Order: sequence, then C-alpha cells, then structure tokens
Amino acid sequence: MRWFGKKEVKGAQFEEVLMRLIAAREGIPGEMVTPKTCLAAPTVQAIDTAINRRLSVTPVHVYEKFMENGKPAKRKLPDHPISQLLARPNSWQSTSDFMADASSTWVRWGNFYAWKVEAGGKIRELLPLSPDQVEPKLEKTGLFYKLQEEGGTKPYPHSKILHARGRAVNFIEGDSPIKQIQTAIMMEILAEKYGESFFRNGALPLTVFQYMSGFGAFKTEEEETAFVESFKAAFGGAKRFNAMLVPHGLELRDPIAVENDKAQFIESRKLQRTIIAGALGVPVHLAGDLERATFNNVEQQDKDFDLNVVLPVAKSFESAMERDLLTEQDRDSNVIIRFNMDSTLRAAFKERQEGLKIQREMGVINPDEWRELEGKNPRADDQGGEYWDQGPSGQGQNDAET
Repeated sequence: MRWFGKKEVKGAQFEEVLMRLIAAREGIPGEMVTPKTCLAAPTVQAIDTAINRRLSVTPVHVYEKFMENGKPAKRKLPDHPISQLLARPNSWQSTSDFMADASSTWVRWGNFYAWKVEAGGKIRELLPLSPDQVEPKLEKTGLFYKLQEEGGTKPYPHSKILHARGRAVNFIEGDSPIKQIQTAIMMEILAEKYGESFFRNGALPLTVFQYMSGFGAFKTEEEETAFVESFKAAFGGAKRFNAMLVPHGLELRDPIAVENDKAQFIESRKLQRTIIAGALGVPVHLAGDLERATFNNVEQQDKDFDLNVVLPVAKSFESAMERDLLTEQDRDSNVIIRFNMDSTLRAAFKERQEGLKIQREMGVINPDEWRELEGKNPRADDQGGEYWDQGPSGQGQNDAET
C-alpha cells in the first residue's frame, strides 16, 4: 500500500501481503534456502527430527551368514572390528549421535560422507565431512573425491571415504530434496517471518492516515518518511497502547485489517506443510498436521513412514557401510551389516503374529521360515521344516467327516 493520499492496495490477499511486506523488504530468494538453512522451516525441522530420531535409536549390528542344518542362519559378531567401530565411531560422537547427524545430513543433502581414519590395517575412526566440502568425480581411472582443504581442493581415492547417498541423477552424487523444493520451503519461512513481524507489532491492523480537506501533503518525501518512522517508533510493538496525537491536517482512516482467515494465512501454511511433506515422502501427521488424524490411521501412517521413509534410509547406510567398511575377506565370509528395525518396523507384534499364524495354518510357511522372518535362527531339532497341509490337526476335511 501507499501512504498519505497516494495509491492504495485494497483487498490484498495473504500471498500479496506476504511477498510485499516481507519478501520485498527483507528478501529471501529461493536460492538462499540451502540444506544448512532449511531447518528454519518448521515442516523440514519436524521431518528431519522424525527420521534422525528413529535411526538414532535403531541398533546396528555386524552379522555373519552361514548354513545350519542345511538352512540359512546368521549370528552377531560383537568382536568384529567394524562392530567396535560402529559402537564408537570417533572420540566425540556416540553411535546415537553419529547416526542422528548422519541421517539428518543424508535427508537434507542427499549424501553423507565420512573420512576413514586407518591405522594398522584397520579403520579406527569415522570423521563426518560436510557435503558442501566434498565433490565426487568419476573418471576413466575410477571414482575419487575432491575435498576442500586449506589452500584448495585435493583428490582422494574412494577407498578413503564412506559415502551413503540417496537417488542420484548423475549416478554419483545424491540429489538434495531440499534444493529441489526450495520455493516451497522459502514460502514457509517467509510465512514464519510474516507472522513474527505481524505479532511483534501487536497484531494490529495496518494504520492509514489521510489528509483532511483543505490541507496539502508534506513538503518533501523526507518529511513524510520522518513522520512515518517516528510513528512506528512511538506506537509499534509493546508501545501500541501509547496515547496518540495526530498532527494538524491529518486524520486516521479505518484500518486495513489483515485477518488470518480472509488473508488465507492458515490455509497457506497448511498447503506449504502438505507440499513439503509430500515431496519428502513423509505422512503429514509427522509434520504436525493432525486435522484428519485418528488413532487407527496415524498408526497405519507410522507403519508406512517406517517402511517407505526410514527403511530406505537405513538400507542406504547398510549398503554403503558394507561396501566401504568391510574388507574383501569379510564379504567372502558373508559378513553383513544390518539395522535392527524390530523396534520400528515391527512395533505391531500381535498383528504380525496373527498374520504369520494364518500362513502357518494354511501351509504357506513352516516354523523355521516363521523364525527367520522374526530374525531368529532355525529350531535346534529337525521339526522346523515341516508344513501343515491340512491345518494344525493334521486332518483334512474328508478325514474329519469320517
């Protein structure tokens, strides 16, 4: 809007008010929304927290796969060097800290890098690297990483780096989802700034002055600006209830109210939250939108979140750690690295067991297959491979009628 008899803007909607009062004055171009600054958006903060907290409490173990009584089995290797490394990645991060930071970096950047500190032929520490200081390059001689150091960049072979990533358009460096939805995140940050500015000013409507009949304007733009600034200083924020004396020749008009419902402030906030959550593949209730949530659908959305969001991130780290941390001898010996997702993916124990029970009684699975699905080794006796063809009684329908 314009002041003192100049052109006014009437019926401004939220987006126009937002962009004109905030963006034009303070300026937050989309390019300034980066993986480092994106957490200023509440939706991104909520999603990042939901993912990194789940993975930070999920145990990760080193296993050895083997055959037992002709059946596949696995056992933990707590004394394996990589088990000890994952239990203490470095001197200042616990396993929980390391995975929280690593998964957050993965979510925001699409990549996680760590420098492998080796001594005596073993990896002693994993030192996290900021993704903006690492550039992977694939050439005819192989893959290497350019690291920014004092005095410039230096290339290192891929054997020195642990690299976990998400989808990569160039097949090398993971794509940052934050960079791909910068505009949506920018709009949410701008809405935060708009709300902060609006309520800091006491949530007052826009004040409009007009010249009384027979009076002219200020002599200069400087005088006009000085009056506006003095008015804002005297009555802005906590001073909004101060007594006001309007200069001779001016009068207050009805204020222009920026009502949240009419300006679509709340609706716009909800829309941005939904867009960001959808782009990151996360149920909106984990971003704080409980408007349509019920006990049953939130429980199902939690399962979908674990299956479609947390599990892919965990699998990315498993694959990267097996490739970059295990030796050729380990891989030849069927050593694997796995997150124990029982605490997240398999929270609904009763429901899962009822489904497996139906499969068992229908002859779809045997006890050992059931145990394998539950992460257990086969039975020690020879009964684990038997199927029920006619149900637990062992009798078919004809036998029962007889």
